[in-house]
Amino acid sequence: MPMISVQTELEAVNEMLMSIGQAPVNTLTVTGIKDVNIARARLKSMTRRVLTRGFNFNTDENYPLQPDTDGIILVPEGCLKIESMDQNELTQRRHAKGMALFNKADLTFVFTAPVSVKIVWAYQFEDLPETARCYIATAAGRRFQSKAIGSEVLDRFEEEDEMKAWLLLERDERGSRKTNMFRGNATLAGFGSRQY
Repeated sequence: MPMISVQTELEAVNEMLMSIGQAPVNTLTVTGIKDVNIARARLKSMTRRVLTRGFNFNTDENYPLQPDTDGIILVPEGCLKIESMDQNELTQRRHAKGMALFNKADLTFVFTAPVSVKIVWAYQFEDLPETARCYIATAAGRRFQSKAIGSEVLDRFEEEDEMKAWLLLERDERGSRKTNMFRGNATLAGFGSRQY
């Protein structure tokens, strides 16, 4: 049985164009079409914004980062966010070599050992799960339509679609993390384990 393909960047941009009454395009490689360029930029911006939240599919915990020969740990390409997995106070700052980890407690860029971090990655649109693509395309389309036309009627319809897409993405996220409002919730877990 033939399967349908997952949503591509071209399809997402075409949905955005059709939401403002523009004709779809056959390729995204042709530049110079103002609405296509704006739609692609809006889609890319929304992709980064959504992925920065950190989902199970784009987050690695206990990810080891190695210092170079000078003790500097450069931030990996495609990294949206880094959090320390231990008690170190880490942040990202500009170094002569590029964006690097900075130890706020010791006020230094120099590390003598690898650092274990929680890292959030910025994947390309087409490398995302379908529910994430659907939400990002819908949210980007709504904002694109709002800026291009500003129709309140269309915005209400698209707001409903965006909310449905978000709920599907959240459901998939909870399923992939194997959590729900009872499991994985420290407050509610305490109630469930009480002896009366």
